[in-house]
Amino acid sequence: MKYSQSRNSFYRDSLQKRYEAAGNWPDDLVDVTNEEWQIYGQGEPPEGMQRGADKNGRPAWVPIPPDDLDTLAAKKRGEIETALAAKLAAGMPYTMPDGTEDIIQTRPQDEPNLLGLAIEARDLRDSGETDAVQELRTQSNAVYSLTPQQMIDATDAAKAFKKAQLKKSWLLKADIDAALEAEDREALDAISW
Repeated sequence: MKYSQSRNSFYRDSLQKRYEAAGNWPDDLVDVTNEEWQIYGQGEPPEGMQRGADKNGRPAWVPIPPDDLDTLAAKKRGEIETALAAKLAAGMPYTMPDGTEDIIQTRPQDEPNLLGLAIEARDLRDSGETDAVQELRTQSNAVYSLTPQQMIDATDAAKAFKKAQLKKSWLLKADIDAALEAEDREALDAISW
């Protein structure tokens, strides 16, 4: 068995003629032991390491290089988007008018329902039907009967919650852009939800 530092690959001696015919036989090959093949060709690298070559061109575990700044920034943006989605999926803790603690759902698919309830509540309130009852189903699958003003309060709170989460994500993305512009890896690494 042979190893090429330039290609970071192993080559079987028995296939040399095929590789040469295809123009793929590297000129920097070194003979490796069966133990080196088992460790570096078949084995799993330790955490934070990958296969590479030592100063003599032999296979070795070497540290995985850090991402370039653009890649790191893209990963951080992805982490922020994932955290935002998780926060909205978790919903907004809310004390219902009867004192029960529950969660108002704030996922993107919940927004049309909340908007519809808010519009209906405002219409009822504006028409003077302040004793009307609307139903709000929460994350616990409980259904609460709310007056128009209580529904307006609940949907306004949900809207404010979502705006706050979006604002946080926008600010964090602005921090990512600023750290990238400044080429500040430490600042980029420190950004998290």
